[in-house]
Amino acid sequence: MGKIPVYLITGFLGSGKTTFLNHFIQAVFPQRVMVIENEMGKINVDAGGLVIDGVEDVIPLSAGCLCCSLHDELLDALEIVSERREEFDLLVIGTTGVADPSSIVETFLADWRVGRVFELRSVICLADAGLLEDWLGETDEARRQLVSADLIFLYKADLISPSYAARLRAAIRGVNPTAVVRTGEFGRFDVSELLNGKHVTGEVLIERISLAREHEYAHGNIKPFTLTFEEPFDLDKLSHEMLRLVKLYYHQIYRIKGVVSIANHPSRVVLQSVRSTVTLTDGPNWEESEERRRSHFVFIGKDLRKDVMEKIVRRNLAAVLK
Repeated sequence: MGKIPVYLITGFLGSGKTTFLNHFIQAVFPQRVMVIENEMGKINVDAGGLVIDGVEDVIPLSAGCLCCSLHDELLDALEIVSERREEFDLLVIGTTGVADPSSIVETFLADWRVGRVFELRSVICLADAGLLEDWLGETDEARRQLVSADLIFLYKADLISPSYAARLRAAIRGVNPTAVVRTGEFGRFDVSELLNGKHVTGEVLIERISLAREHEYAHGNIKPFTLTFEEPFDLDKLSHEMLRLVKLYYHQIYRIKGVVSIANHPSRVVLQSVRSTVTLTDGPNWEESEERRRSHFVFIGKDLRKDVMEKIVRRNLAAVLK
């Protein structure tokens, strides 16, 4: 049996990694996919979103960022995956939105224990066309993710003008002149080139690691925290509050994810925000055995005070509003 093919998916917060991953899994079906999903914060909101045919299992890593504190946990996960080799055909690793992919790539190239079992085929970076310039201007993480990739999807390109799309492609080439850049419409990607084209070589990946490390890197001021509430929320009030919150803290709140319990509502409500946009959609129904329908909010941002955010969110509890 040959080495396990690995695809690494990266991209800044809210760039569409989970959407792309689901699309990728559909494209390779009936091949079976094992997923290692990493999220910042104690609650992994996205791991439960991969429910389509072709996913054999999702191994969540939620203790931190893969490029930092999770190196040993990643090695442990890879060992588990290798022991289940006959259950799947491909391995996909999804990183957090502030991960340094070059460190993960190096694990596959420099660790002989990993290299003898796994073959890294491609590093795919998702870039949100509407926010890419903002992220490149404000964070070093987004730049390093672009540098590490051999294939970059400019996501939601159908929502911007052709001239602006050309400007963004030029900006991407300025950061990574050797990567292949492709555009993807909202929710749709053409992954045939990824599956059928040439795979990236170790020499190219090593060169990209060197380029990535030329950029000063520290994401110490981008931190996650989790808020948990036992009582249900008022949906209308919460929706209005979250929209107000992301606009008020536009330059500090990068991402909010959550699973919310709404008063007298049978299903979980999934909360997603990227910069000034907020969506609340129905998720799976609560199980009857779940007596306590806890709500979890994961905030990712810069210089945010947890106590302030908790106070703002708490005032939208249904019991508080009575």
